Amino acid sequence: MYELKETDLTKEAYIQLLDRLFDSCDTVSFAVLPKKMMGQKETLHRLLQELEPYFQEIVHDNATRANLFGANVSVPNYYYRICPESKQLIMQAAENLFYWQQPELPEDLSFMRKEEEYFVTNAHEGYAMLFADDKQLIELGGTLWSRIK
Repeated sequence: MYELKETDLTKEAYIQLLDRLFDSCDTVSFAVLPKKMMGQKETLHRLLQELEPYFQEIVHDNATRANLFGANVSVPNYYYRICPESKQLIMQAAENLFYWQQPELPEDLSFMRKEEEYFVTNAHEGYAMLFADDKQLIELGGTLWSRIK
């Protein structure tokens, strides 16, 4: 497992990172925290509407892919099929991996492959984790990655 800190991920590196994730994975996910916790802006609602044709499911949990909340909090985690159209919408939504935060955008953009976590972000905390041993992604991140056991 590898960790990437918010540090110096350039826009170019972000685009390359997302390109690789979209090529390697089959599902993209994020959470929409309750409005009273984080607020929600029109950009968030517009993205949800635009992604509707690629929608797979909502799973309510007391967590996002990267954060655990109290048992009394219900967080809808949205799952979407990866295809060229959903890729384009997500690529256009933000210029940085760590911009995926409410109220402007959904929380914690994450990617799955065959229902397994592949890449998960925790945007508010400024880190992302790569669960796969993807040599191309590791090279893209260069010295920004830290290997964790």
